[in-house]
Amino acid sequence: MKALERAMKKDVDTDQQRGCTSQSGDTEMPVVVIDIETNLKIQGVPPMLRGVEENKKCYDPLVVSIGPFHHLKELHITEEHKIAIARQYAENGGQSYDLLYNKVKAIAGDARNCFSLNSSAEVELVEEKFTKMMFLDGCFILQFIRCFVNDLKDLKMKLYLAAFVKRDLFLLENQLPFLVLRELMSKNKEEEWKKMLSTFFNGVLVHPSDSPREIDFDQCAHLLDMIHTLLIDKVALSAPQHSKIDSDLFSCRSAKELKAAGIYFRPSQGHRFTDVQLRSMFKLIRFLELPPIIVDDSTKSILLNMVAYEACPDAPEDLWVSSYICFLDSLIDHAEDVKELRSKGILRNFLGSDQQVADLFNQIADNLVANPNAYAEVKNRLERHYKNKIKIWLAEWLHTHFTSPWTVLAFVGAIFALVLSVIQTYESVYATETAPCPCAAANHTI
Repeated sequence: MKALERAMKKDVDTDQQRGCTSQSGDTEMPVVVIDIETNLKIQGVPPMLRGVEENKKCYDPLVVSIGPFHHLKELHITEEHKIAIARQYAENGGQSYDLLYNKVKAIAGDARNCFSLNSSAEVELVEEKFTKMMFLDGCFILQFIRCFVNDLKDLKMKLYLAAFVKRDLFLLENQLPFLVLRELMSKNKEEEWKKMLSTFFNGVLVHPSDSPREIDFDQCAHLLDMIHTLLIDKVALSAPQHSKIDSDLFSCRSAKELKAAGIYFRPSQGHRFTDVQLRSMFKLIRFLELPPIIVDDSTKSILLNMVAYEACPDAPEDLWVSSYICFLDSLIDHAEDVKELRSKGILRNFLGSDQQVADLFNQIADNLVANPNAYAEVKNRLERHYKNKIKIWLAEWLHTHFTSPWTVLAFVGAIFALVLSVIQTYESVYATETAPCPCAAANHTI
């Protein structure tokens, strides 16, 4: 084990002697030459997305590098830290440090084939160095997740630093093939790891669920793919669309406009981006149900990296995350729209002002392409609602004159008083018509 650690330290020193790029450096990021197959899962962020100036920092790690894309950057978590954490992971799991390394070494060739990296500046990783990188990064990820779920104090890491690490684990260019993580897990503890990962992912982007979804290890490429899968309902992907619309015919309207037209908001029962429904009440009032989403400092980075993942050539072609962002952006123009969604429990704002949230979604949605069939049924029903002039007129009249419960009570009171007045008038007239004539009564007496 000591020999292995000395070899790792030597590799770190060699990297520093090469004058490789640091986080604050201006030179081009080095890239690894790796053999590839047809099914590529871990790729760089597409240049079109990385070229957006205000979003560039969202794709780069802040405190820890995972995998070959950023492994030469000098960040807070160094190779020495990873060696110590790898030793801790082996001890906590009751496994041999060298045995774990050999497990990764056996599948290092398959792990190489999960990467696709291209650049004019190339740094070739020899087999042994690549294996060590996979081993250290894999142990770090699993030990961090274990401590994050159970007790973060075991990791001896500040809470703010742990938050940055969790953010970095969801970067597209900071992914590790899941086959490496699975090899480092004990085969007899996979069910335990499924529960830990479900707990770790629960509450990322969407409101925490009381019953987290189960994770299928056989269908996971990496952690970002895993969270992407958890946020999408595959049944919705394969469900037939009963009504498809031309995206050019769907007019985007803000939350404030929809409310004025009789379409109100409430959180959906589900916690996935595909859980969007439009439900009716009395055929006049409609409720647009959206999954409750958490907006904090990491939201922009996670969403953009999932968009980048969807933009990769071999990624799922459904574009559900991109479509959800575009749909949410169509509802949010100004702070008033955020306030409406926040008041209904759809947006949980931990970022700052409502205007900051509005700006965030407006920025993320720039240059995004949505799936034209995503939410087609909901969009079609929204469009039909707007084409019904009577419904719109009634909804706007109700929205204008009954904006508070006091006006509703006053209106009900006025209607009640009017009904009582009509009843009293009717009874008075009816009593007069049916009353006997006094003259007739006098003649009858005589």
